[in-house]
Formats: sequence, C-alpha cells, structure tokens
Amino acid sequence: MGYRSDVAAVFYAADKKDFPVIKLWLQENFPIEMFKNSIRWFDRGMVFEENNVKWYPDYEDVKAFEVARENFVEMFCEEEGNSSVKGAVELMRVGENYDDIEYDEWGEYEGLLELNREIVTP
Repeated sequence: MGYRSDVAAVFYAADKKDFPVIKLWLQENFPIEMFKNSIRWFDRGMVFEENNVKWYPDYEDVKAFEVARENFVEMFCEEEGNSSVKGAVELMRVGENYDDIEYDEWGEYEGLLELNREIVTP
C-alpha cells in the first residue's frame, strides 16, 4: 500500500499578458504526457493535481515533476532569472497523517492554493 498524499501545484504568470510565454514553456518543458490526467489550464497558468498518490522523491514521476519545477523557478521566479517574464509556483502536499502538510512558494506568488479542512460529525 504505502503512504499516500494529495499533491497540488500551480504554475502561473505574474501578469496575465505573459501567460502565452508561460504556457509555451510548460508545454515544452513540463512532463505533460506523464501527468496528462492531472493537469488543467486556467487564464494565467497551469494547475497540477493528484490525489491519493505515492509522492516519494525517488519515484521517476516525482523526479520529473521536481526537475520541471526547479527549471521553471530558475527561469521565471528568481531575481536573476533568464526571462523578463515573471511567474510563480505554489506547491502543497497533504499526507495521510493529520499534521503532514507541506507548502512552498516561489516567485511573485499570490496564495492561489488553499487548504480547507472541516470537522465532520456523525
């Protein structure tokens, strides 16, 4: 079975007018074919979402995701980046254990990812 997590990430342009550049870069550099059922586009970027998955750093799909994320951050999110286009990445992983939550952001992020928990009673 193994430990499972829900994972979501948002890659987006800081300015909507730059979305075509961000989209083209993601289409050419993100492993879209590997994650085709986990991706959707919105007016400024791409949402990645997988639920109930084994998100181990040594798995090939997780490695491919991380390489693409690191390259995106280097290109669009760092001060000395290689592009005049500025972007952001937000990443959240929620594990099976109640307190196992990771959240990271890079670039000019806006807090597009949110975690919503609620108490359910019988």
